[in-house]
Amino acid sequence: MVEHRHSAASQGIQRDKTHAKATRRRGQALEATVLKAAWEILNEVGYEQLTMAGVAKRAQATKPVLYRRWPDKASLVTQAFITYGPKLNPDLTVPDTGSLRDDLVGFFDQLLVVFNALGTEKMQGLVADRLKSIPADKLFGVANDNAIMRPKIETMLTQAESRGDLKLADQTERTLNLPTVLLINEVLSRGELTAESVAAMVDEILVPVFMGSKD
Repeated sequence: MVEHRHSAASQGIQRDKTHAKATRRRGQALEATVLKAAWEILNEVGYEQLTMAGVAKRAQATKPVLYRRWPDKASLVTQAFITYGPKLNPDLTVPDTGSLRDDLVGFFDQLLVVFNALGTEKMQGLVADRLKSIPADKLFGVANDNAIMRPKIETMLTQAESRGDLKLADQTERTLNLPTVLLINEVLSRGELTAESVAAMVDEILVPVFMGSKD
């Protein structure tokens, strides 16, 4: 009986030491530990199976500590990806292949780097969750008034115009914003972006719409 109480007391002291060690971590040290744990689990089980509780356990932290820094799983995993994932080129390049179709495919394929970094299954759901956390009006604002994709699309269309494939002046605001809308819809509805879906969007929708302005 005495030995049992002594063992229980020793275990309690050990738990207290472990808890104290976890709670002593602050700021960047704690953040680095949590992000490393999140990245490891993401690689092991993928985004859908990753949980805040699992990350907290591996990082020897608590869920409230995690939620004070990251409001949801998507925010945490996004930060882990930024920290440990491949360093993406912030400037999307505009291909000039001599074909509007190939230019569009080459341009959108650059976005696949994010999904291919870990494999589609492991990343599936992350981008969708991030987009779902953005109010609908802001999503439409991104599509209708974006400074990232729109200039790139116009450059590709200008290249196509120089080849006599279309008239840029005939394009409307809706058609110029269509690529962004399609990408958002693809990720929200399917939770992923693949080379096959990129090719389908380009071949079935974008090229017919853009080239339809040719006399």
